[in-house]
Amino acid sequence: MKKKLLFIGIIMNSAGTEQSFLSFINCIDFEKYDVDLILAKNEGLFMELIPERVNVKFMPEYGELFLLSSKNAVSNLFNTFVRKNPLDLFKIMPYFIKFALFPKQKVKTATELFCKLMKKIPPVTQEYDAAVAYWGDRTMFYMVDRVVNAKKKIAWMHFEYGDDKYDAEIYSEYFKKCNRIVNVSGMVDKKLKSKFPEIADKCVIIENIQNADFIRRRSLERESFPDTDSFDGVRLLTVARIARQKGLDMIPEILKNFKNHKYNIKWYILGEGEQSEKDKIINLAVKYGVEESLVFLGETINPYPFMRECDIYVQPSRFEGKPISVEEAKIIRRPIVAANYLSAKEQLKDGKYGVVADIDPSDLYEKIKDLIDDKSKREELVKNLSAENFGNEKEAEKFYGFL
Repeated sequence: MKKKLLFIGIIMNSAGTEQSFLSFINCIDFEKYDVDLILAKNEGLFMELIPERVNVKFMPEYGELFLLSSKNAVSNLFNTFVRKNPLDLFKIMPYFIKFALFPKQKVKTATELFCKLMKKIPPVTQEYDAAVAYWGDRTMFYMVDRVVNAKKKIAWMHFEYGDDKYDAEIYSEYFKKCNRIVNVSGMVDKKLKSKFPEIADKCVIIENIQNADFIRRRSLERESFPDTDSFDGVRLLTVARIARQKGLDMIPEILKNFKNHKYNIKWYILGEGEQSEKDKIINLAVKYGVEESLVFLGETINPYPFMRECDIYVQPSRFEGKPISVEEAKIIRRPIVAANYLSAKEQLKDGKYGVVADIDPSDLYEKIKDLIDDKSKREELVKNLSAENFGNEKEAEKFYGFL
């Protein structure tokens, strides 16, 4: 008899977690497992890429709660809860008072509010052999509290959850109720265990799965940059959700330095995200007079032709778990510059596969400039990358091992 699996997600945007899920789910043996996927919302460019053998469901109501952020909190909570039931205002207001009185505890307060309101979502009563919270912490909270008949519960941690900004007491409570906690890199695993030693025996490392041959084939599908015939300078590319975490707001200052030193450069951003953050980046580009050197390409189902044709791939993130876009750039064998987020040195093998810079515009500029100027260094990186396959589909077997 087939085992029944439930994966829990949020939306299917063209972002790292969603790409990771698609790579993973395409490795599942559907002859042995029936797979349900429950999403908070029927939304995202990658919806059409979900395999047909996955039974997709959606939360019946209150899914908007999973899209809650500091920028949309008032409108989101009003439209999702207060408009439907005005009495919910009395449940929400004490938390807004805490935001005002204790601003240093705002992350903890937001987590408490999310967990309280999440319990209004109808529970999942169907029986499963295992439930998997693949989209990180909010889906873990939902899995623990609202999935009531799963024999095993597995949390999937894509990001750095050992940081002090997360409330240890709340997270520890939920981690303890999981049978396994999957971390996507050795550094993420180490940081989580150091923060929560009481759950160390539950932790396991499963790297983001990458099908190297598939990615390289897709990189050859079509032409990429819209100015291929009109621009003959250096192309820098970043594939990322537009959010402060990704460090994209440092790009205008870096471009200013290149402009001052007469470099012919364009920096392309592939991805969508927070409009306020995008507006901030555009305003900085105008301030520094580099708006013509910064190109927003929007979303695409297939980013790989852009990676193939860029000169240098840059990941300026302030913090990450183990970004899939860097792994993909490695597979496509592009020279890479990454900011020193948690797993950067691990990903780039301390310089063998790419260059690690400080999380600072000046050092990012210097490292990118050095790589532009040093053709032999770029060739060395490409040679090192070409000697590796980087495919790791067998990582899925670790998952089968604890079902």
